[in-house]
Amino acid sequence: MTLVRATFALALAAAAGCSDHPHYYAEEWSPYYKGPAEETTSERVERREIVHWKDNPRDKRRIGFLYKYETRVTGSRTARESWRIYDRLGNKALGLVTGEGVFIRFVEEDGQLRQNHVGEYPIETGLKIFFGIPLKENLALEEIDPYK
Repeated sequence: MTLVRATFALALAAAAGCSDHPHYYAEEWSPYYKGPAEETTSERVERREIVHWKDNPRDKRRIGFLYKYETRVTGSRTARESWRIYDRLGNKALGLVTGEGVFIRFVEEDGQLRQNHVGEYPIETGLKIFFGIPLKENLALEEIDPYK
């Protein structure tokens, strides 16, 4: 009797393996993955206002903007994050922060734009160093209020 049960169990397992009902997770199947980028694209995904104050938070003043970008390089499936630092009006790019936290300042010399390596820091500490703010003073990244 056990031979009959074993044969029946094997037949049932074989039938289940040949069924049309898919038993897989969608993310394991490559057509569900986003394909490699065909061209390099960069899009802004977030905007923050950089504000500074000494002791009293009521004395906050905007010193710049921090824009977060996602760049997808040709042939890559993943996007790289980077941040660009703009002046207090949001018109002129002052620098760049890579995804690894390397701060780069844009310097204009002899009519040409050059990159000056500042250092590798966490974002808020790096912004204080970038703008020349003492580390004991306060700096915050706030969401931009469109009605302000």
